Amino acid sequence: MTADAGAGSTAAPTCPRHPSTVAYVRCQRCERPTCPACQRPAAVGILCVDCVNEARKQQRPLKSRLGFTAAAGPPYVTYTLIALNVAVFLVAPALFAGSWAQALGLWPDFIPELGVVVPDAGDEWWRWLTAGFVHFGILHLGMNMYVLFQFGSMLEPALGRARYVALYAGSLLGSSAMVWLLGDLGSVHGGASGAIFGLLAAYGIVLRKLKLPYQSLATLAGIWLVAGFFVPGLSWEGHLGGAIAGAIIMVAMLGTVNRVRT
Repeated sequence: MTADAGAGSTAAPTCPRHPSTVAYVRCQRCERPTCPACQRPAAVGILCVDCVNEARKQQRPLKSRLGFTAAAGPPYVTYTLIALNVAVFLVAPALFAGSWAQALGLWPDFIPELGVVVPDAGDEWWRWLTAGFVHFGILHLGMNMYVLFQFGSMLEPALGRARYVALYAGSLLGSSAMVWLLGDLGSVHGGASGAIFGLLAAYGIVLRKLKLPYQSLATLAGIWLVAGFFVPGLSWEGHLGGAIAGAIIMVAMLGTVNRVRT
């Protein structure tokens, strides 16, 4: 850190960003005067805010082990998805005149408004997305949000936020598409599990790519997928569609990284 002695100076130095503020401390990089509001401590001393911002632009983005630009900080997208699911669960029954009992399990008036009604959703294309935020009870919601947090918190930093959003949205649409194709006539499907199965499939591919054990995850996902054929209330169509879509999207993303490297 350097300072002007001020002796013999015709005028006191001022900060370029704040011309009315006298600044005797100079930036160690550009040597311009910098006022306290613009000073940023660094390993070499004091830098001005402009030099700090320029240095950040020149830094190479952090890459994950998969080769993607990593998402720094907390998994904000995962937190947002959880918040949206909880908000729909709490607010939507009131908006659609649902009672408290309906909000905990049976939503005869609410679900047809937001769920995927198969095999035809008519012109209401938004059902394909909103169905992924509809849950039939607190247990249904809690289990899905727990798994979403566990795997979303790992995938979001590894893929980057934009790719993670694409993976989640694509898995959700794949889940709805499979329900639309194979679901029973007049049945109603909802929940984030289709998109979550897409995350599970993607995470399994990531583990295999990194040569890490993935058999336990594959076994667990397979058990839940098979259970959907026998346990009432589980949408095997949605789970299968989400898993297929998630796997395809993840393979495609890894393929783009491989092409760039070669």
